[in-house]
Amino acid sequence: MYTAKIIRHRHKFHHYMNDDLKEVKEETHFKIVFSEPAEFDRFREWIKQHEGEYNYNKEESRQEGKFPKVPIFHDEICWCDIMTYYLLHVAGYHFHSTIHPYKGEVYVKN
Repeated sequence: MYTAKIIRHRHKFHHYMNDDLKEVKEETHFKIVFSEPAEFDRFREWIKQHEGEYNYNKEESRQEGKFPKVPIFHDEICWCDIMTYYLLHVAGYHFHSTIHPYKGEVYVKN
């Protein structure tokens, strides 16, 4: 059995001025992890075939690159949408469970 995980990383940025909190900004980034290393290569190749690019910046714990052009997505897509679509509709994985609290999902395939 193979597993794949979509992991969320939330980053909060606090902006202070004279010890007064002025703004809190939160960004969410996504990482995909496969138990079978070759699947990651297939995922990146699929992204490339659809005119996109997926890179993961380990130092800053965030994804970088360009969204692939996938016909089902028109506006407001997110990396988690792309990753989930790939796992369920391209690679043949099935949803297994969530990673609590709100850290991501686990998918499996035989």
